[in-house]
Amino acid sequence: MTTSFPGGEYAAPAGYGAAVPAGVDPTKALWRRIFAYVIDAALGTLIALAVAGALGDVDTADARRCPDQLPDDRVCIDLTSGTGDDDDEQILLIDTSAVLIATGAWLAWVVVNDVLLQGTTGATVGKFVTGARVVRPDGGRPGIGKALVRTLLLIVDLISLILPLGLWVAMFSRGHRRIGDMAADTYVVKARYAGRPVVLP
Repeated sequence: MTTSFPGGEYAAPAGYGAAVPAGVDPTKALWRRIFAYVIDAALGTLIALAVAGALGDVDTADARRCPDQLPDDRVCIDLTSGTGDDDDEQILLIDTSAVLIATGAWLAWVVVNDVLLQGTTGATVGKFVTGARVVRPDGGRPGIGKALVRTLLLIVDLISLILPLGLWVAMFSRGHRRIGDMAADTYVVKARYAGRPVVLP
């Protein structure tokens, strides 16, 4: 099934583009968004770790903390959990070049997933899994420009005030929009309501 809307078509699952019942808020999808972010972050982290592990010389050592003097081509990561258990005190040493490449791989994942994929389809991998979609007010896909604005504003939305600032804003704003949504003029709706103009009760 394909659902038409201003700006293009969605390859739609059953019920996609369904009419929103009177009094129902199509943007009430906060948990879907949270789990989508968790999935996307986990995938990005796994990609970065896989790249670092494949390209870098990784060593672990029993130590209370990273040494003050390290070779220029090595990075130290403290793996100690902070429980005070001597058996849990470890550091990880990895090639600097591998860390830089892994960081680049993570950034590439963000661009492909959050900007290109989300801009052209309305969803990241995580949102496809959880059934959420990013839309313009007319229900259309956001486009790459708006997806880029949303992604860049994550820098602000992720500022921690016990919970991320963007989560506070999304919980209490009309249309459950985080700061990135307000700047890009987008909404996040349940997937079955994408393709329809966003009408808030």
